[in-house]
Amino acid sequence: MTLKSKIHSSIGSPSSPIKILLINPNSTQSFTLDLVPVLTRSIPSDVSVDFITAPEPAPASINNNEDCKLSTRVCEEHLDLDSPDSAWLEEYSCVVVACFSQHPLVDSLKRAGEGGSNGKSQPAVVLGILDAAINSALGLGGKFGIVTTGQQWETLFDQAIASMGLTSRYAGTKGTGFDAISLHGSEVSDIMINASTELVGKSADVIVLGCGGMSNMRAMIERELSGRIGRRIPVVDGVQAAVDMGIGYARMGIAPSFSN
Repeated sequence: MTLKSKIHSSIGSPSSPIKILLINPNSTQSFTLDLVPVLTRSIPSDVSVDFITAPEPAPASINNNEDCKLSTRVCEEHLDLDSPDSAWLEEYSCVVVACFSQHPLVDSLKRAGEGGSNGKSQPAVVLGILDAAINSALGLGGKFGIVTTGQQWETLFDQAIASMGLTSRYAGTKGTGFDAISLHGSEVSDIMINASTELVGKSADVIVLGCGGMSNMRAMIERELSGRIGRRIPVVDGVQAAVDMGIGYARMGIAPSFSN
């Protein structure tokens, strides 16, 4: 099967000079489809986005590091990343892994891009939405806090932020008890706003949404949270941040650096 046959949704023109590939490493296609209208509203006319969802047996929701590892193995096989020729990565300006974690698929794609680069064109920049969201948040306030799904992520994100050397800019993570496929309804919104309010009370100036499934809630949470606090509290969505970052790199003509 070709890569094209694995793309189930696209926005923008196939002839666009800037092409983004978004990979959802869980197997819930409805989650991926929820991202299509979010990005459609903001994508410039010279950008296209292709969407791929991992097949089963990738987990329906990625809830821990073991799920990350399983979904990586499934995606590596699905995308044929072990092939010596991964030149398809050069067709894209950027590849986004839409899971808010230190997902090992990011490094797998980078290795595939390095191995498949033939020197004739620029390999794709590969971005995870955790890194993209945090890098965006750093420019918007002194400290950031993360609102996420299950409480098991609180310790994992503490460790991730420490590994990035950003503990002094970090107000903490608050889990809401949901998973990526149950982020719907007014109860979820209320709990997320309460969790965000708690993080602001712990000195967060910016809130980062710690799950790609929260993307379509960003504007609402920012509006409701800022109204409750009485001042603007920026809310960052990692999917949008990663896509916009990839577009920015493409406009600057920047390609990733390889060690060899």
